[in-house]
Amino acid sequence: MVRVIIKGGVWKNTEDEILKAAIMKYGKNQWSRIASLLHRKSAKQCKARWYEWLDPRIKKTEWSREEDEKLLHLAKIMPTQWRTIAPIVGRTAAQCLERYEHLLDEAQRRAEGIDEADTMKEAKKLKPGDVDPTPETKPARPDPIDMDEDELEMLSEARARLANTQGKKAKRKAREKQLGEARRLASLQKRRELRAAGIMIGSGFAYKMRRHRLLDYNAEVPFEKEVPAGFHDPGEDKFDKRQRTMVEDRRRDWQERDDRRKDKDKLRKRKQEDAPQSIFSEKHEKKRSKLLLPEPQISDKELDDIIKIGHASDSIRELVDDNPTSTLLHDYNESSRVNAISARTQRTPAGAIDSVARAADDLLALTNVETPLKGGLNTPLHTLDFSAPGTTRQPIATPNTVLSSVAATPKNIEDQTPGSQRSLDSAATPAHSSTVAGTPFRDQLNINPSEGRMNRKELQKQFETLPKPRNEFELAPIAEDEEESAITEEWVEDAAELDERRAAFLAKKKELELQKRTRVFQRGLPLPAKLNPDYKKKSASTTETAKADDLIKAEMYALMEWDTEKKEPTHLYTFEEREKARKMIEEEATKMAQEEGIEPNLDAHMWQVVVNCSSELVRHQSRFNRLQNLHKKEQIEVLSERFKLLFNWMSQQAQRVQKVEKKVKVKLGGYINIHSNLHAKLDELHREKEKLLLELKTFRRLEENEQKAIVKRTETLTRELREQEEREKNLQKHFSHLQHRKWELEQAQMRENATIGAEPIKYASFESSGRE
Repeated sequence: MVRVIIKGGVWKNTEDEILKAAIMKYGKNQWSRIASLLHRKSAKQCKARWYEWLDPRIKKTEWSREEDEKLLHLAKIMPTQWRTIAPIVGRTAAQCLERYEHLLDEAQRRAEGIDEADTMKEAKKLKPGDVDPTPETKPARPDPIDMDEDELEMLSEARARLANTQGKKAKRKAREKQLGEARRLASLQKRRELRAAGIMIGSGFAYKMRRHRLLDYNAEVPFEKEVPAGFHDPGEDKFDKRQRTMVEDRRRDWQERDDRRKDKDKLRKRKQEDAPQSIFSEKHEKKRSKLLLPEPQISDKELDDIIKIGHASDSIRELVDDNPTSTLLHDYNESSRVNAISARTQRTPAGAIDSVARAADDLLALTNVETPLKGGLNTPLHTLDFSAPGTTRQPIATPNTVLSSVAATPKNIEDQTPGSQRSLDSAATPAHSSTVAGTPFRDQLNINPSEGRMNRKELQKQFETLPKPRNEFELAPIAEDEEESAITEEWVEDAAELDERRAAFLAKKKELELQKRTRVFQRGLPLPAKLNPDYKKKSASTTETAKADDLIKAEMYALMEWDTEKKEPTHLYTFEEREKARKMIEEEATKMAQEEGIEPNLDAHMWQVVVNCSSELVRHQSRFNRLQNLHKKEQIEVLSERFKLLFNWMSQQAQRVQKVEKKVKVKLGGYINIHSNLHAKLDELHREKEKLLLELKTFRRLEENEQKAIVKRTETLTRELREQEEREKNLQKHFSHLQHRKWELEQAQMRENATIGAEPIKYASFESSGRE
């Protein structure tokens, strides 16, 4: 049975090394080519192995506290988006997921009260028979001493393929081809020489089968053309003069020379780019962060005070050392000797609150939360803060050995001798923080005031530093503009809403401006290119009608000048005034139409007037005249010019239409072909549908006929079956009767045969025996 190899599984050290070397040669894009070197891995698995484990940029060190906080924070705001979280944390997606599950497991163990020592023993391991879903993220398995034949073959093949780093594949192929051709020619020459000497190589059936394909140059003339008998055309015997290069292929030395030049160019280009070495040559140096030290807990003034007190106590001890009262003075140097061990710089204590554990507990609680449809209280969490880790960090101060051991004020302990060793060891740090109040001086004889008085005194000093109250007040009214600005400053409007409101305001403003213009401009009708200045000349008449006509002409000229030359009139009427004038014109037009018997709707009538005017007015000698006022010759010239103009316009439009049709054919040609093909298929489907419907009706009719015929055939067959059964019964009876008759005849025949074949009875013997 053929052995089936399923690609995948645990990665080995040999496969990792082959993958690294292949990436150095082929780059990080040709994964199919790289996977061809690894028989048990696919291209996708090779890519995942590189980006999940072998990439030098992958961070494989222990997780720090900052990374855990950042991971839990990002998992809270972006759940299950590990591909997005990974580059922010600086790890891979698999590492982030594994660390997240580890933190949740720790939180679960803390909630259940399981010991950490037991949890370390019960590490996550695969059970027998399970398959690791992500072998790309695990370390490589060491190579065994005795590897399989498949692995050795894969290793040798990879070594042979990866060793060719100079790009000499074409050269090697040409050399192998040349060597093979040389071997063939040598073998052929050898056979020919032996055959010429009378030594035949090979014998038997195989040689005889190959014999008819060979040409005996000793017995035959190669490439001989027999001369035909009689007259014939010698045109076919004409020699065709051609160069050898036109018949033969390109010479191998020329091809090899071109391949050698290409290999040199590739090698020089590769040396310039230095692509294979550039993969691992990049050094990712980690920038050192700034050294952030905690604030000093003892000021320079407090240090000076401590030094002065030490000098004062030493001088006093020198003066009264021989007196009996010298025991009342304590030697403060003993504290430094006694507490020499505690004088070292202690380790910074860890925070009282483990933020990582709290965040893990919150995420575990959110993961196990039930549906909110049940009601009840929300899941209790430690914190509801979604701010980034590090923004609310509390400073952790290094313990000060000077304040805790040397400069601490001890409490008064009963039944102790001042200055005794027990009193020295019992000294304690005061409860208040030394960074807020002043540093307490050393007082191992308990002669300083109590802690409460010191606190009261320090509080009094702080109150004294406050400025004195002035008790002067001025009330100033707040302006409305300031109130509005204060209100507007509190609320920041969205930019999209602001743009939308501004666009609506501009559209409304444009609409209002458009309403001020004429109806011709509002409808977008054609405007005159140039105005006639004689139009606004006043008439010579002094009647009221003439004056009104002059006013109308002046207003119309001003409006036309506004539309064409964009010269705004000096006086603009309001919207109410324009509406009032429009209503008056409409009433007067309606009244005039009723008096003259014209319909109130003047659109059709006016359009007819416009058409008549446009048809009557013609351009002749650079001015417009009525067609009826011209002579026939001039009318013919004008109409022929108009015809030429319209004909030219029509030809231009036809050319434009042709161009558009060509563009449409180019753009929609494929769609038209597709449409025609689909239409043909649709017609064929319709025909097939009709055919199938006809067949369906036919088969349904056959079904109905068959259903009717089945009943008749069933009755006929039932009747015939009964008749056959009756006949069979009768025949069986007749057969039994004949068989019984046969038996009787056989018995009679047997009796008859027995009677004929028996010996005759001798009556004499019976008589003699009777006599006796």
